[in-house]
Amino acid sequence: MFNCIASQPIFNTKLEIFGYELLYRANSNSEQYDGTDKNAATKDVLLTAFSKIGIKEITGGKKAFVNFTADLLLEEVPYMLSSDILTVEILEDTEPTDEVLAACRMLKRKGYMLALDDFVYSEKYEPLLQIADIVKIDFIKSGEQEIIRDVKKIEKNHRKILLAEKIETYEMVNFAKSLGFTLFQGYFFCKPTISTAKTTDALIISRMYLLRMISDPDVSFFKLADVIKRDVVLSYHLLKIVNSAYYGLDYTVNGILHAITILGLVEVRKWAALIIFSQANTNGPDELIRMALIRGIFMEKLAIYQKQRRNKDEYFLIGLFSLADRITGSSMESIMEETHLSPEICGPLVTGEGERAELLKIICHIEKAEWEEAFAISKNYGIKEDKVNNFYIEAMKESNMLLQ
Repeated sequence: MFNCIASQPIFNTKLEIFGYELLYRANSNSEQYDGTDKNAATKDVLLTAFSKIGIKEITGGKKAFVNFTADLLLEEVPYMLSSDILTVEILEDTEPTDEVLAACRMLKRKGYMLALDDFVYSEKYEPLLQIADIVKIDFIKSGEQEIIRDVKKIEKNHRKILLAEKIETYEMVNFAKSLGFTLFQGYFFCKPTISTAKTTDALIISRMYLLRMISDPDVSFFKLADVIKRDVVLSYHLLKIVNSAYYGLDYTVNGILHAITILGLVEVRKWAALIIFSQANTNGPDELIRMALIRGIFMEKLAIYQKQRRNKDEYFLIGLFSLADRITGSSMESIMEETHLSPEICGPLVTGEGERAELLKIICHIEKAEWEEAFAISKNYGIKEDKVNNFYIEAMKESNMLLQ
């Protein structure tokens, strides 16, 4: 039975989320996509993601890209899912038979969006090109000249949305844009672009001071509330979080002191860091904040599982701060110096060494569907595969609840 799922973001030209491709692993002995029975693998991901987990909780209501074989198209499996959220990805080895083309045309009439996965131009795919909405081209598998050639052939007779996948750098994004691509998939947005300045923006530094203040276990709640109240944006977001469905309170919290009292210092520290990052993230996509929060929640769950409950807030902050360099445009070293977080948090992030740094690598691998690497690490620390996957799914769901 299907047991692993990851979601990979797809951006538009404004770095806004267009949708997520659902990546999955058919069984514990498989590698990469790996399903020996592609039909069974897709059915499993549909059953798990759309029925048991809840697809909107994974994608936040954005489009979900899912692979379909020719057999599944002919079996009309896509109709199990709403056209409002599903984008049907037609696998690259799908032959454009009369039956397949008829099934695709029917999907189009029913309002489904169709994408051609890992497309390499060939005349035999012309009938599919006429029907498809999106054409995905792998920028790692194909060379620049091959991509240019394929784009010219596609655009000669068709007006299609071009999606560049396996994009790893902003240089690749710019190259794709120059060819008319408007959608981008890959982890280019996670690569830090460090500014020449040695420190972060003055406003961010002042808020980092707040984090240092919160780190003091003897800090006065009254003094802390007074500092937060002076920051309108911070106050608004903190109240929004404490009143969110995540905490499920049956009353409304209207005051900062009341919010701090309910949450406690540990929770306030976590959410203050998240809010600060949100404000600092002026050049990157909002997905960075979502990913940082997912990592934090995931690490917190690992801490509890490993009987490190009293240190779970440290694990959370390691996950949350793991994208701090990309979010703020500063080096990890300078961020850690400015926050004065404990060595237990700073060490793994700056050196990338130690048990906590290794545990962080688990979720970094899962994000890219690098299952074998993720599970090799989890096995070393006695964490079962199903637990790792469940923690990741729960972290996705909880982060979306908090960011609503």
